[in-house]
Amino acid sequence: MKYFEFGKENNELMVLLHGGGTSYLGVLPTAKKIAEKYHVVLLAYDGFNPSEPETEFQSLAYEAGCLEDYIIENYGGKVDILYGLSYGCRTLMQVLEDNRLRITTTIADGMSLRDYPDIKSDFWKEVYLFFFTGTFFVVMGRAGKLRKRFLAKITGRSPEEADRILYTKASWKSWKNQDRCLIGKKTDYSVFGNTDMHIWYGIKGTVDKKLSANLEELKAKGYPFTCKIFEDMGHGGLIGENTERFIEEVDAVHRHDRA
Repeated sequence: MKYFEFGKENNELMVLLHGGGTSYLGVLPTAKKIAEKYHVVLLAYDGFNPSEPETEFQSLAYEAGCLEDYIIENYGGKVDILYGLSYGCRTLMQVLEDNRLRITTTIADGMSLRDYPDIKSDFWKEVYLFFFTGTFFVVMGRAGKLRKRFLAKITGRSPEEADRILYTKASWKSWKNQDRCLIGKKTDYSVFGNTDMHIWYGIKGTVDKKLSANLEELKAKGYPFTCKIFEDMGHGGLIGENTERFIEEVDAVHRHDRA
């Protein structure tokens, strides 16, 4: 695992977690721009890092655990802004479980509100991974031009952006491990109480409409969070293609949280 850091001269620390099936390159331009104001730590997951192609993604707990230790060892456990995109929201939720950390503002962009099925049998787990993970592996992990156009359409992003963010050299093992560790894992939404929690969705495409399907049910349970819907943005469109607006939105919620 690698950590790319920018803007070390700035006082406030912002940690960025990219989505699954992509690499850090998808948010790198925005990370560098944000570094004009924040000290940015951009995480590169094992197995999805072009600069460490020999690595394999092990599990969500391992990746999050390494990040937690890194923050504690280097920054005393204090994070001003924690941002996760898509699968990065799963990492984000794992990080929030660590009571050693003090995180002021947390932003979950394109967060799935649906848990993976609780499958006990190893045989049926493999069957599930073959069909569920295998579909994404073929469409995203080995995407050609037509598949990238399809992904751009359902995510509400441009074909050029889809081409830039996808990482097509991750192994089948890394793809499976991303999902295997989530089978049977129940999301603990009580960790929202450990931070000022904000959930964002860009519903220009169909992906975030599905990811947010249980939003009203979550609100009804009384967990402390705010939610903002961006009708003119696709899945991850803010951090991917609208850097200036992304920074404005981040600043707005963080100023409110500090106040």
